[in-house]
Formats: sequence, structure tokens, C-alpha cells
Amino acid sequence: MLAIEKNNGYQVLGVTISTYSKEEFFFLVQERLKDNDENSPPVFVVTVNPEIAIQSIIDNDFKEVLKTSTINTADGVGISWAIKFLYSKKIDRITGSDSFEKICTYCAELNQPAFFYGAAPGIARKASDILTQRIKNLHVSGVYSPDKPNIPFEDLPLGTQASLHSAAVVFVALGAPSQEKWIHENLGKLPNCKLIIGIGGSFDFITGNIKRAPLMFQKTGLEWMYRLYLQPARWRRMLRLPLFALNVMLLKTSSLDVQKPAEL
Repeated sequence: MLAIEKNNGYQVLGVTISTYSKEEFFFLVQERLKDNDENSPPVFVVTVNPEIAIQSIIDNDFKEVLKTSTINTADGVGISWAIKFLYSKKIDRITGSDSFEKICTYCAELNQPAFFYGAAPGIARKASDILTQRIKNLHVSGVYSPDKPNIPFEDLPLGTQASLHSAAVVFVALGAPSQEKWIHENLGKLPNCKLIIGIGGSFDFITGNIKRAPLMFQKTGLEWMYRLYLQPARWRRMLRLPLFALNVMLLKTSSLDVQKPAEL
């Protein structure tokens, strides 16, 4: 049985961020997909950005969900900045968007079926069609776009339930915190799941429904600015970025000991 232990992590506003490098993270993903021991627990991945960190402060249920995840990666550049600012350490960004297609490639190589859950009607199906053409031998056991994010598992169509039961990897694209809450609520109902991850708008990026920022924006950590340019309605969410930065700076000046990674 593969033992993916929770390693030491960095506390950022109460959320523990894994110290895994990209190479270590994707190695663990591959090893878990190779592991056929029925007693091995599923890996629950949360890709954390500043919005998630702030949401966890005001939503206690969400904070408790984040404590149950297996790995919390640094998705947003703000998380990487916070760790550099608080601990003087550099950490790899591991985003849901970057992970999505790479994990699909592992699924194809290791003959592990995937399920695409979430996004607007038709988007998950279109993403499935694109990736099954792009990635040889990728098997998508099913797709489903719910009318609302909190549909009880028992109310899903029977065919969808069966496909979810058979999936080794489940990608959930409901947006935070809905996707993480859905995972927490339903993971115990997915007997064959080896890996489950919230991926936000990744289906939209794959299909071109929403354009992802050019590489220059991604590398410089300004992807949020490009998203705001494309979707001005996101401005209310963007207000959490300065709030996040302010909270991190206040933490730095407080008497809290942030010099050592907190044990998970």
C-alpha cells in the first residue's frame, strides 16, 4: 500500500500548504494511480489561492474541509508570495489548470478511468471530447454538469452515479469552496477513487470557453489580471487579494511564530 503521508507544511492564514515540489507532487500522483491496494486511501488535492485562504477565515465549514484534504498545493501566486514573505522560502506553484491535463495523461498511461464533474452544461462533455482526441487511450468514464453545486449524490442520475463509482480519478470543476465541499461530502461514496481534485475553470480553459492568460502573465503571476480583463464581473472576488495581502502582513508583524513549517 502506498503511504502518502502529510508532510510538513507552511501555515498561511490557517491553511497548511504542502512543501512538495512539482516533481514530488506528480510522482506521488503517479504512484497512487499505480497502487491497486483497496486499503489505500484516496488522495484529495486542494489547489489553494488567496481567495480560498480568505474564504476559510469566514467559512468555518470550509476551514474544516481543508483540514481533511491530503495535499494543499500553492495555486495562486499570492500563496507563493506569502510563504516567501513569512518564511523566506520558495515554493513551487502547482495549479489545478496545469495539473488537469498532466493527470489525464497519467490516467491514459496507467489505464485509469477519469470522470469530469462540473462546469456549465456541455462544457465537461466538450472537454472530454477534446482530451480523448488529444491523449491516446484516455478513458473518461462519464461527465456531468449539475444544475446546482450541492446536489446530493443520491439525486444524481443513476448512470452518473455508476460512472462515478467506477472512476479512479475525479476532476471537480464547481469553483471554490463548492468543489471542495462536494468532494468532502461525497468522497466516501466513490469506492474506486484514487485521486480527486478541484480544478476550478479548467474545463473552460481546455474548451476555449474562457481563454487562459498568455504564458507571460502566468509566469509573472498576473494571470488574475488577465482573467479580470476577460471577466470584469470578477472584480468583487478580486477585492479579496488586497485583503489577503493585508492579513499576511499583519501576521508577519504579530508575535506568532511563523519561522518553522507547521506539522500537518
